[in-house]
Amino acid sequence: MPVSGRRYRALQQQTAEQRADILRLERELTDVTAERDAAREVVRSLSERHRELITRPLTAGETVIFRQLRQSEDARRQLAEQLDILQAANEGAAREAYDLAKAARQVTA
Repeated sequence: MPVSGRRYRALQQQTAEQRADILRLERELTDVTAERDAAREVVRSLSERHRELITRPLTAGETVIFRQLRQSEDARRQLAEQLDILQAANEGAAREAYDLAKAARQVTA
């Protein structure tokens, strides 16, 4: 199919721009691929480190710390339960005080 000289130059310009875009996209793809590979390597190394940490035996110091942590969690849980009981008692006492004040107002009215 024959094209005019002006159209031919426009097509050449368009082709050159598309080639430049392709080269730019290839560079971006290379950069993004390198970033992805680096991120995968970080994740892999962190996964291996985590696996090493959870599969190795605990040292004596770590055993003591974990025992203290467990005791601390148990104590925290007990304190939370006590706080719930105290809060329920406080709500009950507040309700009784309100009811007594209401009754006193009715008697004095």
